Amino acid sequence: MSPDATAIEYQETLALFKLRVSDPKTNVRKCALETIMSLLKHGVITCSPENLAILSERCRDPAVSVKKKAMQCLMDLLTALPDSAEVQEAWLRGVVPAVMDSESSVQEKALECLNEKIVTHIKSHGSYRHDDASQRVAWDLLRLMCDKCQDLGRYFSKAFSVWSRQEKFSASLVNSLIWHTEHEQTAAAWLLLAKVAGCCTKLNLGTILEAWDRTVRSPVINVATTCHILTVLGHIAASLNDDTKSRIIDDLMAWLKGFSLPLEVISASVDALFSLGQSDNIKDTMSFLNQFCGELVSVCEEYLSTVLLNERGAENLNEDLLVKHLYTLGVSSLHCPAKVQKRVFLLVQSILTTSEQPVVGEGAELPASQPLSQFKPSSMPTVVRAHAVITLGKLCLQHEELMARYIPAFARELEVGTELAVRSNVVVVLCDLCVRYPNTLSRYINNISACLRDSEPLIREQSLIMLTNLLQEEFVKWKVSVEYCLVDLLLKKNPLMFSQHFIECIFHFNAYEKHKKYNRFPQTESEKSRFSLKGQMNQGKRFRIYRFLLKHFTDEQRFNITTRISQDVLVYFVDSELPLDSEGAELLADVFDVLSLKEIKLTAMSGPSPSDDAPEDEMAVAKAVLQKKLVSQVQKKNFVENVIPMVIALKNMLEEKRSPVLKHLMAYLQVTMQDYRSEVKELFAADEQLAAEVEYNLKMFEKQKEQEQQELEQRLSSFTLSPRSKVTPLHLQLQASEPHLSLPRDPQTPQNLQTHSDGEPLLEC
Repeated sequence: MSPDATAIEYQETLALFKLRVSDPKTNVRKCALETIMSLLKHGVITCSPENLAILSERCRDPAVSVKKKAMQCLMDLLTALPDSAEVQEAWLRGVVPAVMDSESSVQEKALECLNEKIVTHIKSHGSYRHDDASQRVAWDLLRLMCDKCQDLGRYFSKAFSVWSRQEKFSASLVNSLIWHTEHEQTAAAWLLLAKVAGCCTKLNLGTILEAWDRTVRSPVINVATTCHILTVLGHIAASLNDDTKSRIIDDLMAWLKGFSLPLEVISASVDALFSLGQSDNIKDTMSFLNQFCGELVSVCEEYLSTVLLNERGAENLNEDLLVKHLYTLGVSSLHCPAKVQKRVFLLVQSILTTSEQPVVGEGAELPASQPLSQFKPSSMPTVVRAHAVITLGKLCLQHEELMARYIPAFARELEVGTELAVRSNVVVVLCDLCVRYPNTLSRYINNISACLRDSEPLIREQSLIMLTNLLQEEFVKWKVSVEYCLVDLLLKKNPLMFSQHFIECIFHFNAYEKHKKYNRFPQTESEKSRFSLKGQMNQGKRFRIYRFLLKHFTDEQRFNITTRISQDVLVYFVDSELPLDSEGAELLADVFDVLSLKEIKLTAMSGPSPSDDAPEDEMAVAKAVLQKKLVSQVQKKNFVENVIPMVIALKNMLEEKRSPVLKHLMAYLQVTMQDYRSEVKELFAADEQLAAEVEYNLKMFEKQKEQEQQELEQRLSSFTLSPRSKVTPLHLQLQASEPHLSLPRDPQTPQNLQTHSDGEPLLEC
């Protein structure tokens, strides 16, 4: 065999393993993960991000055992390849998010992995050795958390909050981290110190305060490290004397009033200021916050007035400076609501309104009927308007009366706004307000959920994340899932609900409006465009719903729906009441694909056959066989009387028009006639040519399936995991999304699809 042929064979087999990672069977997925890990470990395939992502993504598999297997594979791979930056990143992206898994055993496994690879190897300065591979890997992982994997910070913090409750961190460990902050591991040490500094009181405060002094006086600010230092200052605030606190407060105020800090540092500085002002006496705490945070609010208000109310204030607008004032106003106002006057609201609102739209005066009511969008595009840059939305949202958190006036404008902006950044921030604001005012915001949940079908990917992503958080915390009162409502509540009350509306679903999801009976209810153009599942790209989504509905049909409903489809859909095309245009062709193709689904097949037809192994209850088996025979006869009669005439007529029409729907019709017949393999000529006596075509297709399908199965078994039996010198790494770099393996395939009907066109698993009920 030539080297090229060998390479192709390897590629095909590797593609098979990658496909098996998504196999419906749990044990198959686990074995596939183990195999992929071995191939990576021994260099048979390269440690590319695409290959490593297979292991990382399976840490979020539906099955608990697969999640644990994926984490163990990552642990083994990191142990074998400790210096690979790609493996280290894949390990973090697989293990760290698992600390917030819904299954406690998975959380424990993730915490165990983090402890084994990171915490255990954080040694004091006397025991630290650069040539120790385990210590080196621990610091490498922490450095990645400061750089490429910053987005995992929330999960990482969760791990340390769990460990702190277990009193896992000693003063010696924390002081070891403080020592590391002055050496080559500075950024990583501050990251870890920010997580554990609050766990003990006996700390080396001198080193921390010296680091703060250097940071304040440095002309260059490292955003991540500075935020971690500020977090540590907040943790140790209670241990500082009054003089030291006063000095740090003065430093923070000077920093903040300079308005030169990055936004992340502004937020961390205000949080540190809050921690420094906390005391056992609530009145003293509020007095402190009103004094210092109130001063920041006043400074921001004065600047906004200068820019927005002065006729020439906007001529030389400093966009960056205005954004920082808005941001500082927002984070400061949360700590001193008493210092926020209504004038501040109006100043921020003026940024969001047009120059022709006057700012509402003091004490005036907003109009009961809002214009098309309260926040129309103004002369202000989009980035300024986006930050104004966030600031206005923070102001609303503390002022319920004014919040009620602005909510309709926010909701309207979601629907008619055109600026992506503004609309994205409106989603964030509305969801945050749902936490603060759940009853008031409940009627606007529909506005937020409609964004799940927005044309902008960022809006869809933002809405999905925010709504998921609200659902998990039960601020949105969707306590039971939609599936539970449909199946366990509504379906039990109305068993005919799914079957009565099934054909309606086919018409609605295909956006077909030419039938005189179906899909006639009123819809706005916006609703049609947002929730349309029309077209080939959405076929997987449509059939996910079809399968879900059919899965909860009774056998009687499955039998009747076939007849109804013939009478209410097929006959309309045969009689030319519905045109066979492009829209009609798409609908008809869906109909034949639905009729090909295994979920529409009667369960009684899947009963045991006489050739099965003899079970314990022979009477039950005999009864099942008799029932299957009886049902088969009834179904056959219905097929002959109601379906075959329509199919023959449609087949002739489709042939005349050379319609692509013909292949869907033939695929349906091929699937259906497998139950009547020996009766093809009898059933299609009215069309001998069609009978011959169906019989030929069945023979070819059986022959092809048998041949491909033999080829697959032969290929697997000859495959080994040893690296081959004749095969270059380039040959082995196979993209999982583009397998070249010709796998055994059934006829191209939705019955045989294992995943949707978008790669998502089918809905499991």
